[in-house]
Amino acid sequence: MSNLEAFLAGANVVTSFKDNKFRAMTCAWAMMCDYDKVMLLLGSQSDTGKAIQKGDIVGVSGLSSNQKLIAKHFGDNHSDSFAKFNQHYLEKFHAAYVVKEAKTKLCCEVIDVLHLPGIEADALLYLQVVDYKEDSSKTFLSCSEVFDD
Repeated sequence: MSNLEAFLAGANVVTSFKDNKFRAMTCAWAMMCDYDKVMLLLGSQSDTGKAIQKGDIVGVSGLSSNQKLIAKHFGDNHSDSFAKFNQHYLEKFHAAYVVKEAKTKLCCEVIDVLHLPGIEADALLYLQVVDYKEDSSKTFLSCSEVFDD
């Protein structure tokens, strides 16, 4: 079975700023698991995923349908090899950075970072939503719209 699309995989940008280093990536594997908790699966190749630890504050932005270029900006290269901080795209939301004009903007605390058996070093982030903003007039960007070019 290839290219199974059983669920909408949205384009979400997760950001981390710690130790004077900004990291960010586009993540398709995100879901709500309670009204105030979300989970993200970050691949083992991700500099952002390797850096995030329990207790960190991160930003999560559910991108809007017109933000394909922003998804590519944060998704095409690794953080440690490409300067991803772009004030034009980002704004401060509490202690986190989120994408301006995103459909949803979340400031989250990392409750846990899980490494599941059989998923080589991928990081499953379990996040507590500290605060959020949502623009109900916008629609989500599907990750398939971004990376199926």
